[in-house]
Amino acid sequence: MPKISALHDLFSFLLLITVVYSIRSSSRWQNRLPPGPRRFPLIGNALQMPRAHMERAFASWSEDYGDLIYTEFFGHRTIIINSQEIARELLERRGGKYSSRPRMVTIRELLGWDPIAATLPYRDENHRKQRRWIWSMYGEKKAVQKLDSLKERETCALLSGLMDTPDDYTLHIKRFVAGLVVESVYGHRITSLEDQYVTLMDEAMEATTATGAAGGTLVDMVPILKHVPAWMPGAAFKRAALHARELVWDSHHIPFRMAREAIASGSALPSFTSALLEKAEKAGRMEEEENVIRYGAGVVYAGATDTMKCVLLTFILAMVLHPGAYKKAQEEIDRVIGNSRLPTLDDRQDLPYIDCILKETYRWHVPAPLGLPHYTTEDDEYEGYHIPKDTSVMVNIWSICRDARFWDEPDVFRPERFLEADTQTLDPRNIVFGYGRRLCPGRLFGDTTLFLAIANMAATLDIRKVRDTEGREITPKASFLDSFISYPDEFLCTMVPRSSSARSLVAETMSSLFAE
Repeated sequence: MPKISALHDLFSFLLLITVVYSIRSSSRWQNRLPPGPRRFPLIGNALQMPRAHMERAFASWSEDYGDLIYTEFFGHRTIIINSQEIARELLERRGGKYSSRPRMVTIRELLGWDPIAATLPYRDENHRKQRRWIWSMYGEKKAVQKLDSLKERETCALLSGLMDTPDDYTLHIKRFVAGLVVESVYGHRITSLEDQYVTLMDEAMEATTATGAAGGTLVDMVPILKHVPAWMPGAAFKRAALHARELVWDSHHIPFRMAREAIASGSALPSFTSALLEKAEKAGRMEEEENVIRYGAGVVYAGATDTMKCVLLTFILAMVLHPGAYKKAQEEIDRVIGNSRLPTLDDRQDLPYIDCILKETYRWHVPAPLGLPHYTTEDDEYEGYHIPKDTSVMVNIWSICRDARFWDEPDVFRPERFLEADTQTLDPRNIVFGYGRRLCPGRLFGDTTLFLAIANMAATLDIRKVRDTEGREITPKASFLDSFISYPDEFLCTMVPRSSSARSLVAETMSSLFAE
């Protein structure tokens, strides 16, 4: 009986979709939609949906259909934007119409990423609360500067780890990012690679991205599929979602519980979570805000750890492949800083080439190639095309950062391009952190942290290709995972201290910072 009922529901849903499709096809604005691949009855463009690296397929579609593309998947409308001009016009200048989120069935309803600011509708009160909280600590300049000493301390720990066990560079990057985020968000200081919080959010994010593109899975297009029993043949997606849901729950509740216990015992360090909990307690709003605070902390934990780790790993790969750029960075450090101290954020204005390397790392491979989808809450018109209400809007950030109209030889890693006058108006930092009212509220924290880490690595470490047993260099491929957060594929490299004095400088600086 349950199987018959499920089949009946599915048949009814498909019939409903057919009716809706017919109505839409006869709509008075149907012929004024943006161009796109030919749509078939009921399934729309499902057959043309790329199975891997959607950002690259969508970029190739722009050659035939332009930079504004209309698609449908089982009645689910989606606009794809492939240019910075259109993205800014629609998502920034007309942000009131384009700042919401689609339903995102997989992420929110199956995996449990709810309520978090990144996925909530724009006008949701919890979305606004969380963005305001995050901005106050990670977006406002004076608040971010208060975290500079934490960044410097954790950067020294990163350098020390890379010098001692360079083969574990990926784990050291994880520990560095987790150390920053967990202490600032939850007030817990990470002191070893074995700390559970080094990989807790990693596991949740890896399981999440394994379920498919954010807002673009089959379940997002056909929501009734979320009710398919996990035991049914072909329901591997449901089993993967249930596994991911447990990890997502742990990543939000375990560190939050740890922070609450530390507050109760009086041992808590100042943190994002402790400040919000104390404020809610005083205002008598603990019952209504506790869960919102829990998931507000979780979205910082998730957003910062995954993207910063991805950028740093991409930077290391780029330096292995482009040793000339790394040598120029080291020469700038030696000229401006010398070898008697480590770079700080106060040196940023005097290290333009290091800044160019960070910009080029953002541009060369975007951490989140398609970002999170926006959603229209009103009908709109653009260049004679009709954009319907209740349409998902995907920005192909990867394509924009590889747009040959703006970037000479876009596939080439060349930091010098940002020293040329004709490209300074298009800063990748105005692309990779999102658009309009959905712009990442913690971008200042992330960008300053990444600059500090890159500058210090250039100051103290040589990054090189690995050699095989016969002394030949092994050149890794510039290949990246097909996922929401697109990490480099695993690659080999070697890191050694630039000198014995560099190792001593790191040890001395770390000793003084950890003593504070």
